[in-house]
Amino acid sequence: MFFHSATVVAAFALNLASADPFAARTARREPSAPAASQSQMKLAAGLWAPKKSKPKAKDDDAQEEELLKPRKPAGDSASKSKQRRPIKMDGSTEEGGDDEADEGGDDDDEDRPKVTKRRKRVSEEEEDEEAEPIASQPSVIPRAVNFELGPAIMRRTFAYSQATEQGDKGFRLGYQFALETFPLVSQPSGWYRTLGVGAYYEKEYGDSTRDQPSGVFMGAAVNHSRWGFDARYAIPAGEWVVVMPALGYGRIGADLERMTPTMPSMCTSTNPDPCFGDIKAAYLAADLHLRVGISPRMALSLSGGYLQGLGVARGADQITAEASASLKGFHVELGASMLIGDRFAISAAIPFRRYAFNFDAPSGGAFTAKSATDMYYGLIGGFAVMTR
Repeated sequence: MFFHSATVVAAFALNLASADPFAARTARREPSAPAASQSQMKLAAGLWAPKKSKPKAKDDDAQEEELLKPRKPAGDSASKSKQRRPIKMDGSTEEGGDDEADEGGDDDDEDRPKVTKRRKRVSEEEEDEEAEPIASQPSVIPRAVNFELGPAIMRRTFAYSQATEQGDKGFRLGYQFALETFPLVSQPSGWYRTLGVGAYYEKEYGDSTRDQPSGVFMGAAVNHSRWGFDARYAIPAGEWVVVMPALGYGRIGADLERMTPTMPSMCTSTNPDPCFGDIKAAYLAADLHLRVGISPRMALSLSGGYLQGLGVARGADQITAEASASLKGFHVELGASMLIGDRFAISAAIPFRRYAFNFDAPSGGAFTAKSATDMYYGLIGGFAVMTR
């Protein structure tokens, strides 16, 4: 009976709500008594429970304790991140390489910049070891080897201080060769690069004649020579000039080919046959060579020096047969050369040489001459072969 009456009451309430809109809105806002009673019944029966509230935030002390807790060191992760960091390749690296080369191991990536630096050092050392160029034109620059050979024509004039003694004069033909070398000129650097050696040999052949009043002349073969060597040092003075001091040793000789030797005192001007003493002498030479380029292919040269005698040989056929002698002298030579290509040249020179002999004649001897002079001048040509 109670059930039916409650149903009737609920239906009556619903009708009232649909009839009055204000009541319907009020009903939405406030839960009906039966709904509230049902929720209380579910709560009581354990069928529904309220939502769990969010955990409260930790207080300040708990946060500080969390921050102070020891943490795992991040060294491994940092090293891994460094190892995995991509390597920036150099701009000189070739493009289009394989991906595997870019993603290679750590050892390969570390070696690449080291190899580049090593090559750079090697290249710098090679540049340092390269020879510094000598600032001279090809016409005057010192060469590793310069060999010259050519003809020579020389006139000799030999005379004693006494007019009564017979002398010698005449032109003779011959040859000469010379060698100049700077073996260290290709070295990278150093003062010794232009330290060189020079050597020469010259000889002429001819006749010595004397005219007779009858028109007949008498003659004999004669030859004269010189040879020597020196140490020289080239000093480039700009691009066009090379100054070269030299110190050397030399010998001169003159030989009259007579069958029987004759004393100088017997070789008077009245003797119909050529008669004069032979010469064999040694000397030291202090020279100075000056070479001036007038073009890359052509150069002029001027050389000269002082000659200090070391000794004059004595013998039955020598000028010192009756008295010892000392020697002093000098020489001057003007020349020109022209390059033909890089390894050949032609040259010509006009030499002048003067040797002075002073005698220590014994008192009361037949030989009364106090001195004698031996002079040479002429023309020397040459064809040279040289290194670049």
